[in-house]
Amino acid sequence: MRIFVIIMYILLDSSRSSDLQMPIVEVEMLGSGLHRKIVYTVHFNDSMVGSKCEYVLKQRLPATMYVSTDELKDLKRLKKLNCIFPRFVDIEVPTEKANSFDIFLRGVPKFEDNAILPIHYRYHAPHRVNRFASVQLPKPIMYINCRRNEEVLLEKYTKFDSITKYCLNFDQLTINPQTNETISDDSCNWMLLQQVYHSKSSLTANIPVGNKNAYTSVLYGTIAISWLATLWSVLYIFRKIESVKYKL
Repeated sequence: MRIFVIIMYILLDSSRSSDLQMPIVEVEMLGSGLHRKIVYTVHFNDSMVGSKCEYVLKQRLPATMYVSTDELKDLKRLKKLNCIFPRFVDIEVPTEKANSFDIFLRGVPKFEDNAILPIHYRYHAPHRVNRFASVQLPKPIMYINCRRNEEVLLEKYTKFDSITKYCLNFDQLTINPQTNETISDDSCNWMLLQQVYHSKSSLTANIPVGNKNAYTSVLYGTIAISWLATLWSVLYIFRKIESVKYKL
């Protein structure tokens, strides 16, 4: 019995140590309403810190979310955020006509690396039953790119999801498996990296949805109020004119 307990303890301890060797990604959502911030905190072990490597966090934003490109450009200019994002994002279209897209957050291995991404939620089309739409932020994916002489370090202190290498195109915001092994370009030296993922807060938002059943009453009510306001304005103007004529 004691031998069994000792073996289980060793196995648990080894699994914990292997987890600690993998990068730790913590994600937290701050704020409320339609305008919020996503806080990313990435931890690397001391053996990876200072290596000639670069990592990216690929964050998929669903159609119901969008970013302000002007806002992100300002953050990049002030060196408060290092990320790659689409050149144009239509912030006016509703969720039903929008598409999901990717954001790439860039960094180098540190004991603690932080990034704050401001995001916004789109309006939804009215619904007859639902009053709220639940939106979940997907889990980010980590890729890492190291110089050739640093790959041995990666194999020793990290766990790769596969041995496949990926080509990252920052202009088109795509990352795909390498199909031509003869390519020696650094852009095709990215590897998918396992991570220990922690959600520090709820990453689900409940977005209000309009009541489609109220469409008819709201439409005709708005028309009636508009006509009444117009009629009152006309009568008020005529009274003022008559008052001015009387004084003259």
